Amino acid sequence: MVLKTFDVANIPRVRAVPLTPESFAPYGGVISADHQIKHVKSSGANYGTAVKIHKVAPITNNYPASAPATANWNIYRCKAPKHLITHSGAKSTYKSTVLERHPYTTQTFVPMGENLNKVAYLVIVAATDANDPQKLPEPSQIKAFICKGNQAVTYGVGTWHAPMVVIDEDIDHLDFAVMMHENGVADDDCQECYFEPGYEIEYTVNASKL
Repeated sequence: MVLKTFDVANIPRVRAVPLTPESFAPYGGVISADHQIKHVKSSGANYGTAVKIHKVAPITNNYPASAPATANWNIYRCKAPKHLITHSGAKSTYKSTVLERHPYTTQTFVPMGENLNKVAYLVIVAATDANDPQKLPEPSQIKAFICKGNQAVTYGVGTWHAPMVVIDEDIDHLDFAVMMHENGVADDDCQECYFEPGYEIEYTVNASKL
């Protein structure tokens, strides 16, 4: 369901920054072992052959009892949206025209098969307008993050975010395992807002070095 179309012609370009658990904390959680093994509780596992890093991202189901949902794993096979990406030297720009939210559930995207050190995808989020009774996104508060192949992201309940944006243009597609709760009611599971003519999200591959 589309809730509103925003005019963002005068919104300045947004520069994407590397994804870390700390930078993304206002919007949800990040699964990034290289970061979290240093700061999150961990313990030995598998008879000494593994380390368990505890509770790295939230899983929440706030669906009402009158419209219950099930926890589902889905796969999204995503291609780079080359028609929305332009290149200028070392810098690239993606035009983002839609944000969505899931009013009752977290949503986790886990990339599969990508090189762990390679820039893989963009995450684009927006703050919610606290003064809007519909809790629509605040068009001037857009953030973007560059994600590597060994990082997964969990959007918090009701967090406005763009559909997944693959920026590794050297591969045919990138698969994501996606976990969320769903009840099959379209407006319960996903709501959208459109943005015209779209946000310009600038990113640089070298900026992914953490």
